[in-house]
Amino acid sequence: MKKKKYLFAVVFVLPAFLVYTIFIVAPVFFSICYSFTSWDGIGTPKMNGIQNYIKMFAMKDYWKVLFNTIKLVGASVFIQIPIATILSFLLLRKTKGYKFFRTFYFIPVVVAPIAIGIMFSLFYNGDVGPINKLLDLIHLSCLKQNWLSDVNVVVNSVIFPQIWQYIGYSLVIIFAAMKSIDNEMLESADIDGADAFQIFIHIVVPMCRDAIVVAIILVVTGSLKSFDYSWALTQGGPGNASSFLAVFMYKTAFVQNKFGLGSCVTVTIMIYSIALSAFIKRFNRDEKE
Repeated sequence: MKKKKYLFAVVFVLPAFLVYTIFIVAPVFFSICYSFTSWDGIGTPKMNGIQNYIKMFAMKDYWKVLFNTIKLVGASVFIQIPIATILSFLLLRKTKGYKFFRTFYFIPVVVAPIAIGIMFSLFYNGDVGPINKLLDLIHLSCLKQNWLSDVNVVVNSVIFPQIWQYIGYSLVIIFAAMKSIDNEMLESADIDGADAFQIFIHIVVPMCRDAIVVAIILVVTGSLKSFDYSWALTQGGPGNASSFLAVFMYKTAFVQNKFGLGSCVTVTIMIYSIALSAFIKRFNRDEKE
């Protein structure tokens, strides 16, 4: 009987285990191994120790790309999450029609990032794009930019679509937590004279803390592996001015055929993701205590 239960469990667990091992564990393992080799993707990989890591950390482009990625992470945490939290609270206060607005805000999330990137490439067009046309119309021509070719603004132009698209994703997570708050508690606060801002700061946000932390972890890890928007809008250019770590990894490994060096970038992405996720969880736990 016990053997049958054991076999029954194995039959259901094995497919998921194999898929996870083949598509997650194995690529991670091989990436780590290749990061210690010199390989162009064709010949036999040659071990070169930590030379790839020394070379990578000595590259100015790597630090430029890392800074761009940090900007994206910061924008996601300090712009996207607050907007999603505020919109969630507004939906919570609106008893009628909230399902429509929840769906409306989530619509961009289901659109392919490449499609969003192509759409914004048209918006950013310096000659016929609606952004510069609008600035002309309202007599703010001095603010017109070459949004995708000026190295001073291009990374911000690439960051904005990603922040805009995934506000709805964070909103759904945070709003679900807000809906679980006991209405009697909110009504009691209203009766006691608390205004909407006080309810939001002292009741809603603290009670949704865990959901907000989950949303933060998701946007941080998503930002660290961001690829679509940068590639669709500028292919990481000019130069690496709008590249993020994942784009830099792709260009290094598959364009320059430096698979060992590209694997090093992959390993750093994994390390940053694990470290930041652990830090956020630890910070949240310490704050609770």
